[in-house]
Amino acid sequence: MDLVLESFLLSLIAGMGTGIGGIFVLLLRRSSDRFVGFSMGFASGVMLLVSFNNLFLEAEGLLTHLELIITFSLGALVMIALDLTIPHIELTRAAKKGEGESSKMSRTGTLIAIGIALHNLPEGLVVAAGYTYLPRLGLIIAIAIMLHNIPEGVASAIPFTSTGMKSFKIATITFLSGLAEPVGALVGAATLSLAGTKSVIGSSLALAAGVMTYITADELIPVAHEYGHKHTVSVALLLGIIFALLVDVILS
Repeated sequence: MDLVLESFLLSLIAGMGTGIGGIFVLLLRRSSDRFVGFSMGFASGVMLLVSFNNLFLEAEGLLTHLELIITFSLGALVMIALDLTIPHIELTRAAKKGEGESSKMSRTGTLIAIGIALHNLPEGLVVAAGYTYLPRLGLIIAIAIMLHNIPEGVASAIPFTSTGMKSFKIATITFLSGLAEPVGALVGAATLSLAGTKSVIGSSLALAAGVMTYITADELIPVAHEYGHKHTVSVALLLGIIFALLVDVILS
């Protein structure tokens, strides 16, 4: 039971990144393109490093090569299917440009918030899989996902600010969209605690690596480049990788 509760709390902290992003927008009232691009680039570096240096390598020691390939691919395919059904961060293009009337921007913000909430469910499973296998790994993943959630919270809040919505309501919406993450962690941790065999845990780690790699390649990096400042994004990505390596060393 401690494992389930600890995974839940860790994922709750990761999910709060969405709300933190929303608060950034409210405090600054206007986020510069360079800041958003930098934050997404930094999160990309952290996510990629954790996906391969932690999740993938740990799964490699628990699965055959064929199992590793299948489960990694499955994780990416799950996110592709979810993205095709309910796109979310791609809507930041409209939010960034400030296109359309107030009602249209409100709808854009709502769609992004709903999309983030639904995408956070498998992210919660990722945290649970890592923590079940090794608590240190779960902590590293939670940090990575929290950093990933901050720019998503920014993306969700920007359309609402342009409609004149009250700050408290914007903050509430962005925080609530992150609460799906601990729900996913609760389900994942409970399942793994009951059927936590070597093969199941290894498959969960490889699946998680696929999920995080897809999120980075399809969402974070492309959207970061939409804000311009290509070199800023590249430098931020490298800094994110270095940061993740340092966190790994510190927690080892």
